This record gives sequence, C-alpha cells and structure tokens, in this order.
Amino acid sequence: LDDLPQGSVIYNMPLEVRYRNYIIAGGILLAIAVVYIILHLIYMYRRESERKKQVQLRLVEEKERAEEANKMKSAFLANMSHEIRTPLNAIVGFTNLLQDEQDLSNEEKDLFRDTINKNSNLLLKLINDILELSRIESGRMSFTFDDCSLNELLEEIYQTHHLLMPSNIRFLKEFQETELVIHVDRFRFTQVITNFINNAVKFTSKGHILLGYIYKKEEKEVHIFVEDTGKGMSEENQKKVFERFFKADEFAQGTGLGLAICQTIAERLNGRITLSSQEGKGSRFTLIIPCRPK
Repeated sequence: LDDLPQGSVIYNMPLEVRYRNYIIAGGILLAIAVVYIILHLIYMYRRESERKKQVQLRLVEEKERAEEANKMKSAFLANMSHEIRTPLNAIVGFTNLLQDEQDLSNEEKDLFRDTINKNSNLLLKLINDILELSRIESGRMSFTFDDCSLNELLEEIYQTHHLLMPSNIRFLKEFQETELVIHVDRFRFTQVITNFINNAVKFTSKGHILLGYIYKKEEKEVHIFVEDTGKGMSEENQKKVFERFFKADEFAQGTGLGLAICQTIAERLNGRITLSSQEGKGSRFTLIIPCRPK
C-alpha cells in the first residue's frame, strides 16, 4: 500500500487488510476476555473448593461437638444416678432401721437420725446444684448488682461460718483497714466465698482456715481468698478442679458442681478465680474482682 500513488482508490480490498487494526484489537480483546474467563473460573473453583473444605470442617466440628455432648449427657446421667442413689439409699436404709429395729439405744437412734439429716441435706444440695447448673446453661441465672462494703460483707460471712466451724479447726480472718466498695450481686458473691469455705472444711482435719483479702491499688482489684491447711491437691487435679462433676476424692461428699458454678458466677461478676495448692500442705482459692476505695 505504501508503493501506491497518493490519492489511489483501491477496489475489493481484502477484509483482513481493510480491517486489520480492528481485527488485531478484537483479537487482543478476545484474548484478554478468554484469559479473564479462565482466571475467573480458576478463582471460582478454588473459592468453591475452600468453601467445601470449610463446610466439611464445620460438619466435622459439629459432629465432634454432638458426640461430646452425647458423652457429657451420658456422664451427667451416670453421675446423677450415682449421686442421687447414694444419699437416698442411706435415707431409706436408716429410716427402715429406725422403724423396724426395736432394741436400738438412744445413742444409735441419734446416730441414725443424724445420718438421715446429713444425707437429706446432701440430696437437697445436689438438687440445688443441678437447678443452678440448669439456670447457667439456659442463661437464666439472675444477678442484681449493687455497691457493697467488702469488709461488712466478709464480716457477715465470717461470723456465720465461725459459729458452724468444727472444733478441731481454727477459723481466722485477715481484713485490711482500707474500706473497699465492690459492685456485685450480694447473694452470688456470698455463694462463691461460702463454697470456698465449705470445701476448705471438707478437706481440712486440723489446723486453720483463713478468710481474708489483699487490695491491689494499681490494678483496682481485690483478691479475696480462703486458705486452709488441709490435704491440698496435685498439679493434675488442679487443672481439672473447675470441671463439672470432677472430684479429687471420689469418696468425699458433694456433686463436683460447686466450683464450676463458682467460676461462672465469677465471670459474671467481671472477675476470675485462681488456685494455688500443694499436696499435704493445703490450698488457697482466690476470687479476684474489681473494687474501689470507699
């Protein structure tokens, strides 16, 4: 075309020559479109594969959770069957002895009545713990928060348990002069500290139980602790002690639910529970919650 004179007119020019630039541009656009489609298909395939993997992982997790829930349900029923049957057998057995045996001494009758009362209280606590656990699971555990004087609240708890403390155990207190205010549910707070004290009594045969607190000014926290000189526990048991139905001593009374419930209450109080223990020397349970000076 460059050799033709200027102003020449060409007839019947081939299409590939006449529209060469358009054909090249169209080819480039077509190639880009094909590459784009291929890359998009690869992306869609990988995304779908990833989605399928995520779905499969979720299905596996749901299956594992379902299996774990089934195991927990079976363990729960087994534990409840055992825990309920034990005090019921004692109540029924000693009640029948009181009714059928005519030659019982007054000391034996008193012993039987005391055993019946203890097992009735144990059964009542078991039912209360189950109901409490049910309220926790359903999210219906109610809390009424209010500002409370820490010293006054702990003094009330101390005086209550001081009267109930066995004669072989000294019940001590270690309160600071700083007046502190805690924003808690009074009943739930007392429930946690009472559980600490009852556990200390259960596993302490001699020595003392100490109720006290330490004010951490910089952290704006207070560490309320119950320390005992009881049997303590191993490091392995310390890792499991807050699990539901766990009992370091299978022969000890209790459901193994108390500390699990306490941990949930502590979280609702914007706090946490720590434990330090040594076998043969005792344990120290600590509730850590926010506070402020009065």
